[in-house]
Amino acid sequence: MENRVIWLASYPKSGNTWFRSFITALRKGEVDINQMATQGIYSAKGLWEEILDTDFDDLTLREAEAYRRLAMGYSYLGEVTPRFLKVHDAYTYSPWGGKPIVADVPGNFAIYLVRNPLDVVLSFANHNKQSVDQTIDQFICNESAGFVKSTRSWSQSYQRLGTWSLHAESWMFQQQIPIKALRYEDMKAHSIKAFSGALEAAGLHYSADQVQQALDLVQFEKLQEQEAKKGFHEKPYPSMKFFNKGQSGRWKQELSVQQIQRIMQCNEKMMRYFGYWGEAKQYLIERHQWVGPVDDFIK
Repeated sequence: MENRVIWLASYPKSGNTWFRSFITALRKGEVDINQMATQGIYSAKGLWEEILDTDFDDLTLREAEAYRRLAMGYSYLGEVTPRFLKVHDAYTYSPWGGKPIVADVPGNFAIYLVRNPLDVVLSFANHNKQSVDQTIDQFICNESAGFVKSTRSWSQSYQRLGTWSLHAESWMFQQQIPIKALRYEDMKAHSIKAFSGALEAAGLHYSADQVQQALDLVQFEKLQEQEAKKGFHEKPYPSMKFFNKGQSGRWKQELSVQQIQRIMQCNEKMMRYFGYWGEAKQYLIERHQWVGPVDDFIK
């Protein structure tokens, strides 16, 4: 069956908006960051309120979960063109009946966009107007972390995140939706191969020339320029820059040894899985700041 729903899943600040801009460029031949050619975010209340003609502010969390799954079923009936839906929720299960929070519909496929948590924390701190230490405590290393505690004051519903590692593990090891991981670092360093590989895994076929043309339209500097000229409706604070720096490896200049160690301590499993552990460990060893056994070397 052709994929009808392609989830763009990620921990926040991991390249999701860049990838959605890329899809927009492929589909439209141009990019307006305020008019993406994707279908919004799974947690958006307005997306489901329109389908069900229901005010989600009047619902309990239990009802909202059930209604969101119901709306997904209606939304994709008879779809022919694949639809992309952003999701920041971890792949968890409802305490009411045990069904997945992320709706299971025929033709599911997921692209999991992942980025080194040592860089995520810097971008996320800017996004939330927090210090790095606050972001480590409240998000990157917090098993209970989540977005949007009070749905009445936001356009989105609650999203369970967990630690960076728990979030990644929840998506990569679930068995319901076929999934392809896409590392932000590969998107930067090997763009055509990385983006093309994600498209092919999702059953979408574009030529190398089409991919390159789309990538040319979504260069980070061009997205920054659009934001500076027209703003970006997805950013939480008008004064902050959503497209801030977009670099890999900033953590080596901007994080303290103690901050690096804290992030590594609570995210070891998936940092190893995605190949981030070794670089961070080598960095600490070279500065004589590695606190683990020497023979527990880069894996």
